[in-house]
Amino acid sequence: MSELEFQGIGSDDELLLEIQGCVKQCKPKWVFCPCPKGGQGLVEDSLFVVRRHRIFWVVQLCKTGAIAFREVSPQFMEIFSEVIVGATRIFVEFDHCHRIKEWITIQDKECCPDKLPKDIRPDTFYQADF
Repeated sequence: MSELEFQGIGSDDELLLEIQGCVKQCKPKWVFCPCPKGGQGLVEDSLFVVRRHRIFWVVQLCKTGAIAFREVSPQFMEIFSEVIVGATRIFVEFDHCHRIKEWITIQDKECCPDKLPKDIRPDTFYQADF
């Protein structure tokens, strides 16, 4: 048992404190507020932190300023980093330990039926089943 666990701070809390320390170095204006029930919202800002051979995606939410994070792999970075950086908006949901559990990128596509090719009628479009 580590000294922090002995003091009532678990390994999840210890990790959050470590990430907070890293973020404070490059984003000193980010405010850390505890969210004991977790939370969700749109991302205002995000960054990637590399600490002790581990990679973390850290986000700050719009309006509340809450901070959430997710440990990611090099494969995640390779596949999703361009999507994250290029997304118009990102929505995240996180747990009581501030760990991101779900995330969605929003690209805000524009639908302009008046700009369709002449041989395609808007009434022939069908909703896709997912």
